[in-house]
Amino acid sequence: MTMKSERATAVDETIAGIRAIMETGPTIDNLERSKALLIDLAQRRELFDFEHFPLPSDDAMECSYLLHEYADGSYSLYVNSGAAHQYYGPHDHGDTWAIIAGVRGRERHKLYLKRQAVGPDDCLLEKKGEIVVAPGTAVTMQPDGIHEVNALDDQPLLHLHLYARNFELQGERWKYDLERNQALAFSLDELGSITDAR
Repeated sequence: MTMKSERATAVDETIAGIRAIMETGPTIDNLERSKALLIDLAQRRELFDFEHFPLPSDDAMECSYLLHEYADGSYSLYVNSGAAHQYYGPHDHGDTWAIIAGVRGRERHKLYLKRQAVGPDDCLLEKKGEIVVAPGTAVTMQPDGIHEVNALDDQPLLHLHLYARNFELQGERWKYDLERNQALAFSLDELGSITDAR
């Protein structure tokens, strides 16, 4: 069995398990149970390396490699190969849940929820916490989740990103400027390259 076929088998088995769990919806419990399966996959480090999932060759912050999605674009798994300077301000994923598991490198995720603003000077977002995603750990986000991410230790990243739907089907996405207290449209062009690596 080649490395690619071994990786595909492991991915298919993991996603099938997660899909069975998530059939009743993206509850906190279901996301936590699914997170454990994605961590198990991410710990198979021999399947995921920078040789097969290269870093950006230019000034881009990341390259995304699609490893799995069903015919309807659901349960989309990407390998995110991120430069040491990778940073994204607060943003959402449309109305899509997400799980991000570490393979190599450490990345800080600051987690937010949108506030119900009552006046023009009210903050749009409320910070709910933060977590460092590294090998053996993961973060989950419900459909209304918002996060801000940055690489740590001046080291590149290789992480697994699982979404309820692929990037193209995630709907209207927003990024948030905390200094100006504004919500702005988030374009897929800001994500760097996306390669089908199935």
